[in-house]
Amino acid sequence: MTRGARSTVALMVAAVLGLVGCTSSTTDRAGGRGLQAVTVLEIAQLDDAAPSQVQAYATEVEKESHGSLRLHFNDFWHKGEVDFEKHTLEDVTGGRMPGAWVGVRSLDLVGVTSFQPLVAPLLVDSQAMQDRIFSAGIPLEMARGLEGHGLVAVAVLPGPMRKVLGVRKPFREPEDFRRALLGIQGGEIPESTAKALGATFTRMPSGARLSAVDAYEQQVDNIFGSFYGLAAKYVTANINLWPQAMAVILNQAAYRELTDTQREILRKAAGDAIPAALKATQSEDDAGVAKLCGQDVAFPTSSDLQLAALRRAVQPVYDEIARDPDNARMLNRLTTLRAAVAAPPDVSACTRPGPGAHSGSLPEGTYDMVLENDARSQCTDSPPQGTPGQKSWYSLEVRDGRVTIRQRIDNQSAPWGVGYYGFYSTLRDRIRIDSLNARWSFDGTALRLNDMTGGSCSDAVLWTTKPWVLRSGPVQGAPVVPDGTYEAGLTDADRHLCDGKPGGQGLNPQSDPRGKPTSFSSITLDAGALRGYAREGRPTVIPRLEWVGSYRVYGHTFELTTLTFVDGPEHWDRLTATFTFDGTNLTLKPVGTWPCWARVWWALHPWTLPKKTP
Repeated sequence: MTRGARSTVALMVAAVLGLVGCTSSTTDRAGGRGLQAVTVLEIAQLDDAAPSQVQAYATEVEKESHGSLRLHFNDFWHKGEVDFEKHTLEDVTGGRMPGAWVGVRSLDLVGVTSFQPLVAPLLVDSQAMQDRIFSAGIPLEMARGLEGHGLVAVAVLPGPMRKVLGVRKPFREPEDFRRALLGIQGGEIPESTAKALGATFTRMPSGARLSAVDAYEQQVDNIFGSFYGLAAKYVTANINLWPQAMAVILNQAAYRELTDTQREILRKAAGDAIPAALKATQSEDDAGVAKLCGQDVAFPTSSDLQLAALRRAVQPVYDEIARDPDNARMLNRLTTLRAAVAAPPDVSACTRPGPGAHSGSLPEGTYDMVLENDARSQCTDSPPQGTPGQKSWYSLEVRDGRVTIRQRIDNQSAPWGVGYYGFYSTLRDRIRIDSLNARWSFDGTALRLNDMTGGSCSDAVLWTTKPWVLRSGPVQGAPVVPDGTYEAGLTDADRHLCDGKPGGQGLNPQSDPRGKPTSFSSITLDAGALRGYAREGRPTVIPRLEWVGSYRVYGHTFELTTLTFVDGPEHWDRLTATFTFDGTNLTLKPVGTWPCWARVWWALHPWTLPKKTP
């Protein structure tokens, strides 16, 4: 038998036995050893190829051990089963399989809850955040939770973000999930998240058909690989539910058979594989998005307000996780780390055209920038902003000839405040923002302004010190609200809804026993300017001007600003709503706190557009 044949037999024997060292002392013709002791770890996996992150780990194990320790993957383990991860874990703990790789979010199916903070919904929503977590060794701390469950995690690896795939519509806010059927995989957290969002859920095996569900939580590479992009056309760009972090696990019996040296090899390889796994994760996401774009899948974006509403909706999941004191401490630690990383949610989007394709127009979208407060210390023309030594977060929205800067001073978790609102125009490489003039450039990712004149020192520092990094382009498929006059009516019963509440008397009910509208309202939208009128009793009477103000529309958000009552002291800086427009009817859904009368007057009934502005 040749040396090569003996090596093949040794490896085959190792594979059959599951976990074994095979040794031979045969010497080859050159005087070297023909075979070495090889230990093969049998690892169960769902598909026919290990994820690139797990492959990176297997490569590091073989390299670190000089080929004496290897991972061998058993394909299609419980393929097609709804509870494939639970059954795989039971096979490992029951000794029917020495090891497996699984998503960490499934470990609570066998009582291991220490990874739940890592997959808390919308917490770890960027690769920058995941990178920091793994660089700090936090997942290995979580892996100690496997003690007492008959399992050892020899590696914990980062993974792609799990997104929301909308089958027939996009899913951007809690209302979209309410009463929807959400397909899920994994353990308790996906279940709890679906319930918190008002959805029902069904567990789905790998490659399941989408015909029975309204949405599915999945990663973009799997969406493409399962041909889901041919049937479903919406992946919410910036909703990242949780990372698909994964663990390579062994049962205690298999782990005890390893030598101390082999255990150290597995430990060191786990750390060494992290950079390659992170790089593979980003490449996997980028490639998956590009492929889905080729199938005309849209990537609509949730607004900041919609994301905030989603975070509020899933708070019960956090409360549930925090019932365990150790998990509560870990949640606080990750939340603090998230604020320090200061990264917005990763955004999946189809490649935008380069600057030349915009014909000189400033690329629309939302841009982010973080600035040290001390950067303005040189300016004496305005009071300092923020605490010295701290930094502040800024978001720039460019849309329809308008720019809006929102700011969070000193703390990324502080409420957003509006720092600037104005209009802009461009001519080749020059931009004018109200009285400010500057040069601008855009490289596909970063917007840079320089040589600014016409403003204060503080203006120049804010706009030009650092590049503004594109977070998301305009919402694909977002409705457009045309200028024109919209009409709605309130019945006598409607006008009594706010009786006894502040401002309720302003609805001034006029009785109509037939329940027909007694107040006929109209609003005129004209290039950002808003006027509100009312007609009492009959739609033919002369309308009375009641409200003046401004409005802006971005994505699926409708914002009323500087709203003033003509005949009284009432004034509101901002009322925000999400909206739908079907070509005729404009429907507003208030976000945040609205006075009762405003909810009735503005949002109780749709506004109908009988006449567009020419």
